[in-house]
Amino acid sequence: MKIDVFLTAEEVKQKEISNSNVIVIDVLRATSVMVTAIAHGVSKIYPYESIEEVREASLTSSCCILCGERKGLKIEGFDYGNSPLEYQTEKIKNREMFMTTTNGTRALSNIKGKNNKIWIASFLNISTVLSFLEKEEKDCIIVCAGTENHFSLDDALCAGMIIEKLSNYEKTDIALALEQIAKTSINVKESLKNTKHYRYLKSIGLEKDLEFCCHLNTYPLLLEYKRETNSIFAVTK
Repeated sequence: MKIDVFLTAEEVKQKEISNSNVIVIDVLRATSVMVTAIAHGVSKIYPYESIEEVREASLTSSCCILCGERKGLKIEGFDYGNSPLEYQTEKIKNREMFMTTTNGTRALSNIKGKNNKIWIASFLNISTVLSFLEKEEKDCIIVCAGTENHFSLDDALCAGMIIEKLSNYEKTDIALALEQIAKTSINVKESLKNTKHYRYLKSIGLEKDLEFCCHLNTYPLLLEYKRETNSIFAVTK
């Protein structure tokens, strides 16, 4: 078995992946929001690349909430933004979530290929994802969403922490590089506090989001994305 990494949402668009477990990471903040929302009762999440797609698709649901961001800020007319703290409420229980973000939902849209199983990862559910991958017998591709088509250390660190624990996989050079990043990180928040995306989100008042997203293993959840139904949901493994 092999493990490899794509570093941005745009990079994965250029390649075709087949017969693999695909792990999508957008720590700040889309996949952290997805995990938190499911943990607090959202039944399914429908991710889209554009605002217009969200508005149109949500018309088919009688229990929808519209969620997402552009430049880190809540989209005008949407019910919720992209803060995981917004999704810790009874109001979202049993609702269907229609979501678009700058990087994370686009990464999901850009995955091409056949016979893949696609999963959602963040620091919040990293141990559950690891436990699942340790038992698998197929190749793994980690897709880091990145930030506006650029490398982002937050996603790379999460990927590296996964790779570091998977001794039963053959690792590509980029996987080995991210593993080394993880090995030199003593504390997630300290490792990320000077990065560009972290500093930007802090500058627009989202420091509490950043602290929350850096927590490890808050939710023991495994989330799967099904391309056939364009939906994300919790599974039991």
